[in-house]
Amino acid sequence: MRRPPLLGAAAALLAAATVAAQSPPPKSPAGEVADLVNALLGGLLGGAEVTGEKLQEEVAEAGGVPFRRNVPVAFLGREDLAAYLREVFDEEYPKEQARADERLLEALDLLPPGTDLRALRARVLEENVAGFYDERKEKRRLYAVSEDRSFSPMNQIVLVHELRHALQDQYADLDSHVAGDLSDFDDRRMAWVSLLEGDATLVMERFVRLRLGGLGLPLPDAGGAEASALGSPGLFDIPGAPPVVRDQLVQPYLAGLDFARAVWAHGGAPALREAWARPPDSTEQILHPEKFFAREKPRVVVPSLPAPRGARLLSEGVLGELLIRTLVEEGAEGAAAGWGGDGWRLWEVGGRTALAWRSEWETPAEAAEFHAALRARFVRRGPTASQAGFEVFGGVSGRRLALRRTGDAVELASADDPGLLAALIGG
Repeated sequence: MRRPPLLGAAAALLAAATVAAQSPPPKSPAGEVADLVNALLGGLLGGAEVTGEKLQEEVAEAGGVPFRRNVPVAFLGREDLAAYLREVFDEEYPKEQARADERLLEALDLLPPGTDLRALRARVLEENVAGFYDERKEKRRLYAVSEDRSFSPMNQIVLVHELRHALQDQYADLDSHVAGDLSDFDDRRMAWVSLLEGDATLVMERFVRLRLGGLGLPLPDAGGAEASALGSPGLFDIPGAPPVVRDQLVQPYLAGLDFARAVWAHGGAPALREAWARPPDSTEQILHPEKFFAREKPRVVVPSLPAPRGARLLSEGVLGELLIRTLVEEGAEGAAAGWGGDGWRLWEVGGRTALAWRSEWETPAEAAEFHAALRARFVRRGPTASQAGFEVFGGVSGRRLALRRTGDAVELASADDPGLLAALIGG
């Protein structure tokens, strides 16, 4: 199950902001956020008797797509959920994959050396997950956290989101759409997950609005209070997690919601359903829906630097516009626009790590803008020198980063040994 389960804070904040314009809740584990949502929405979502079948009817109405079969709901206590998540995590994110991701993100200067990425991601999920749909073929089961097996307001919100995932799975087979060997930080997986999470978050938003309308209460404009709350600076910071981990977990909900709204405005429920069968090709299409409607495909880009002698390929993939925004750091995200395509290759060479990454841009001017933004980041990391046509920057733990721009392309090479970097760039 490579789609991250719903973070309870995201569902809680969206539901609460839809009902009342208030200050966002404090950053807290899912249990405290659930208490807040239950208090705010208890009189609205918790008054009538609710069943799993009733929720499915409402999800079908809110999203405009019928269920093909019933989806059973299982309740777990928080300790049982934590144990279940550990079992799923062990199967879906083995240590070898986590270590390859660590080495990739360290090589891109996105992860501090020594970070235990697997332990960090497991902790974030265990502390924040309020429910999820297990899409593995042998499971296909919906789970919600409830010690007393009740449909609390918080559980209703979470289950609506996850029921939409179950419905998506009845039409699109979520577990097999993206190749299993793609990194969780690969743009193609990020685009697919952003579609799924944005779609489910939109249906969750529409569910709350339909409930409020049924009670005769005024409805806020879609994209109003709840959208501004979701976009509050720092709201989704995850203590102890670097920005790339936060963005990989959270941005599929935020950017995906904007995308889903645009698709709904373009063609309603049928357009979203069609997107499950013909999903976005890149996060560029998520961030710029007009490119999705035009079916503007990204370029296939291969790094120009050959593998060093004796290298073993660890991973290859596409970083994409969404995580390039993270790469250039906050305040320079606009430099990621104009992305045409990119590709990385990551190697192990005698226990060391080497990376070659090439990005191509729609125009030389946009390549120059991105190059300047990325260079500004690296200048803050350490001293510079020239080598084999690259500008070389010092980094932490002996790492070196080499950067150059040629026409509409920007290339990055990285190694945790100066001699290995020289061999990689031909210096």
